[in-house]
Amino acid sequence: MSGFASQEYEGIVTCDKDPTNVLRQQTYPIQRDEWHSIHTTVQRLLHVRENILRGGAGLAAPQIGINHPIFIYTPDRTTEGLRIVINPSFEPIGERTIEGYEACFSEPLRCTKLKRWEKIKVIYQNQDGKLVEDVLDGFAAKVFQHEMDHLNGMLTLDHKDAEVLTFTNAQAFQAHMKQIHEEDSKRYTKGEG
Repeated sequence: MSGFASQEYEGIVTCDKDPTNVLRQQTYPIQRDEWHSIHTTVQRLLHVRENILRGGAGLAAPQIGINHPIFIYTPDRTTEGLRIVINPSFEPIGERTIEGYEACFSEPLRCTKLKRWEKIKVIYQNQDGKLVEDVLDGFAAKVFQHEMDHLNGMLTLDHKDAEVLTFTNAQAFQAHMKQIHEEDSKRYTKGEG
């Protein structure tokens, strides 16, 4: 099944196979004089998501071995909703959190239960360098925070309150994730998830 972290994928760095430790390194903002490198990184992220993973809610540059503060994500799991995010930051709005399971292409056959802020204010640059400010909630906020973890050198299993489930085969993992997707679609507003 495509779009699930049910195996290792070509070109994806995993927590078990990370020879340069890129998944655990902090990224730093890309400056204007380095902007030329962004196009290549974005194209590679898009290529991997579309042609290798065949879907997924998000993918960060460190996951493909590039230590840049760039990720792509979709607030509704569609390619049409895909957004390019460069030099991002966020801050929570309010105190509410939502607990739920997350999978990650860099953690194959694992699913982690975490708490995420329910609503966040995000600031980032798009591929043209224009500043974007937005308020995200529900599934979009969850995915944005997941991808931000990658830019901060953190995986879901690194969270101190993480409950990690490890599966022994792809079929059991995929069945679990289908159930999570169904629960997400009910939990998050506007049918997101």
